[in-house]
Amino acid sequence: MKQTSWKQLSKQVLLAHPRMTVCEDIVELPDGHQTKYIYVENSGESSLIIAINPEGKILVQREYSYPPNEWLYQFPGGKIETGETPDSAANRELAEEANLQGTITQIGWYYLDNRRKSDKQYVYIAEELSDKPAAGDAEEDIESYWFSEAEIDDLIRHGQFVNYTALAAWSFYKTSHKKPAIQ
Repeated sequence: MKQTSWKQLSKQVLLAHPRMTVCEDIVELPDGHQTKYIYVENSGESSLIIAINPEGKILVQREYSYPPNEWLYQFPGGKIETGETPDSAANRELAEEANLQGTITQIGWYYLDNRRKSDKQYVYIAEELSDKPAAGDAEEDIESYWFSEAEIDDLIRHGQFVNYTALAAWSFYKTSHKKPAIQ
């Protein structure tokens, strides 16, 4: 397997905003060629939660997303704040977005956009749910539903579930979550 690294020769900040910093570096490739590379720095890692109620239904939310101007299906989740662990962020986001808390188990992580940033999203299962009211974010307009796995699979199959982070998390869930024995 080829092991190569690029060498950073210079860095310029193109945009500094509280939610992200956009940078352009001049880098030297392994063959000596120099090129400009644009990326996002400091946009933040996040946690995503697949919450399962006692009936085995899974919390799916629809939230308005401004850039595509659409309501998208997703799972609860959000940014890990400074000084916060992925686990505590998962619990906080579940409370803020669904007024719930639960026993959480991490089932994986992935890079959010490895071509333009190094941020990770951690995926959790939340079970043994109970109420935990919390203040939400004014920018979030969320509707909550409880669906079976088959209903979620149908939404995916019919092109109605198109949020890539939710789809990636769903693949972790489908391949790693141990389902209880049917009695």
